[in-house]
Amino acid sequence: MADVFDFDQFKSKKEMKKVTKENIVYEIFLSTVTYVQRHSVVYYDNPLEYITTDTSLYDLFKGDHTSFFTAFEELIQYWNIDIDLKETLPADQEFDRFSTIGDVCMFIERRVDGSNA
Repeated sequence: MADVFDFDQFKSKKEMKKVTKENIVYEIFLSTVTYVQRHSVVYYDNPLEYITTDTSLYDLFKGDHTSFFTAFEELIQYWNIDIDLKETLPADQEFDRFSTIGDVCMFIERRVDGSNA
């Protein structure tokens, strides 16, 4: 049986590959904004003009823990980070652990060795 192919993830990863390896921090930010925008309640036509590292995740998701968990899970898959999601994001404490876009970016940056860029 054929494997299921996630074209959206492939397309996102292909777009992110355009960024050079020297700019891993920017790639982390760009991928975070991409996945947050995909699942957030608040939508911007050009999210990079409005979303910064200081942007509140609670505000973007309007407190929707499930949508945030989905976005975070996809980011973890994108970066091939091996963690226990339930331990990292205890139920209903997601926005306490990660209050801003920058918090998620720093979490990813600490776990990425640069070889995934």
